[in-house]
Amino acid sequence: MSSVENFFQKKKGWSIIKDQIFDYYLTPYIAKILTTRKPLVIIDCFAGKGRFDDQSIGSPIIIAQHIERILSDERRLNRNISAVFIESKYYKELEFNLKGYRNCSVWAGTFEDNLSKVLEMSSSNNVFVYVDPYGIKSLDFKRFVSIKKKNFNTLEMLVNFNSIGFLREGFRLLKCEHLLDNLIADSDYEIDEANSISKMDRIANGDYWQQIIKDVLDRKITMMQAEERFSREYLKQIESLFKYVVNIPIKQKTRHLPKYRLIFGTDSPDGLILMADNMHKKWKQIVENERAGQAVLFDYDYPDPTIDGEIDLEHEILTILNSTKREVLLQGLLVRLVQKYGIAFSERHYINTVGGMEKKNLIKIRRDPEKTPTGKVSRSMNYNHIKIWVSI
Repeated sequence: MSSVENFFQKKKGWSIIKDQIFDYYLTPYIAKILTTRKPLVIIDCFAGKGRFDDQSIGSPIIIAQHIERILSDERRLNRNISAVFIESKYYKELEFNLKGYRNCSVWAGTFEDNLSKVLEMSSSNNVFVYVDPYGIKSLDFKRFVSIKKKNFNTLEMLVNFNSIGFLREGFRLLKCEHLLDNLIADSDYEIDEANSISKMDRIANGDYWQQIIKDVLDRKITMMQAEERFSREYLKQIESLFKYVVNIPIKQKTRHLPKYRLIFGTDSPDGLILMADNMHKKWKQIVENERAGQAVLFDYDYPDPTIDGEIDLEHEILTILNSTKREVLLQGLLVRLVQKYGIAFSERHYINTVGGMEKKNLIKIRRDPEKTPTGKVSRSMNYNHIKIWVSI
């Protein structure tokens, strides 16, 4: 049995986490994006079977269920939502598993085979691209560039990136694979052969990864540091496409190398805050599960407020406001905080902190309109309904 076929026997814990984060985000994302009155197309670029052999559902069924809920809600003014599932090997099984679900199309072939069809879609569409490949060899960065250049009405992308799988293949191509057992203790990382250094350059969108591997070989950095450095460089490539990027490593143990990294890109400040908030909620749930004795831990690059009590949000907010020397929209302030602290805090925690600082006269808040419909002075912190400016 091949490693890919073995993958679909039973859904692993880290795969469950990934799909749950995606699932959590889709509910508020779909509700918000459909208010644009433009169609929404969700593209699952490496869809798989849709269902595992143990009957656990994969991303295609998750997406199809969301679409079905929207189509069944007759109160919604905009129900123009559909999904495209791209699958090269298991498209027959996928078609069978999607029977009965509306507005779901299966495109047989690879992501590369079907890229031209994606680019033929109307640019008036809102598009969400879910990139969850088996390995790294199909992730030529120029495909992401092509989709971004299409200038869809809105575009968001969630990528499952196997950074360790990439480095492992890099060691093989640079003829030092014999060192891997010492460098990567966990043998459960997928091996995915890209077959050439030039192809690896296309995946990484540069050759920066080669120097990182050489630094490991020269004992200048550890494998943990190499993975972190490579991921930072890869994130710079994603940041060249999107205004806002959130990066979350998924680990089985705190000190282990990541199983993979979830990388989310958007041009929408709402999208950034929404994804970070949903990831935070999922992170809290998994930390609680770990404390109850369950095995899987969700880990990430940002400070853990439950461990590190030195994070002073009030001080950080004052620093941001002092640096701008002018009023800042509350949403813009939240974006700055999320970009620094990632999923360490919920959106509600950030907003409550700002509201508390107003009560303590540490900051000033100007609201438009200043009064509620009943004539009372507004104390609202709902930046989706009114304009809220924050200043020193």
